[in-house]
Amino acid sequence: MQNQQVSRPTNGMAITSLIIGIISWLLFLILLCINYVLLPVFAVVTMGAGAIFYIFTLTAGCISPIGWLLGCIFGYRARSQINRGGQEGKGMANAGLIINGIGLGLTIISICGIVMYIIAVGGVGFLEQLQYQY
Repeated sequence: MQNQQVSRPTNGMAITSLIIGIISWLLFLILLCINYVLLPVFAVVTMGAGAIFYIFTLTAGCISPIGWLLGCIFGYRARSQINRGGQEGKGMANAGLIINGIGLGLTIISICGIVMYIIAVGGVGFLEQLQYQY
């Protein structure tokens, strides 16, 4: 008789978490290069008309943190499903959770830094001008 090993299925949420993390980081790095390398050059070459593309890249930049949040949720759910059931993919779930957690953590630190900067500077300038007009 032959001993046949039955392969257990890999958890789909673990794969999803890892793929979302990789895609979110790639999108973040691409947008970072576009915002700080290509768009300033393009704005100078077009004498300021190229600055309108900042609006498009800023809205697309919100996709990465949303992806990191979803990736953390999928990674956490995958780990709990793998621990309960007999599925494979614990390493993928852990890797997805780690890379998504790093991205989400950096996003939270950045938001806290922006808020602290606004508090330290004394608020947003145009709001103070609107406040004292009667």
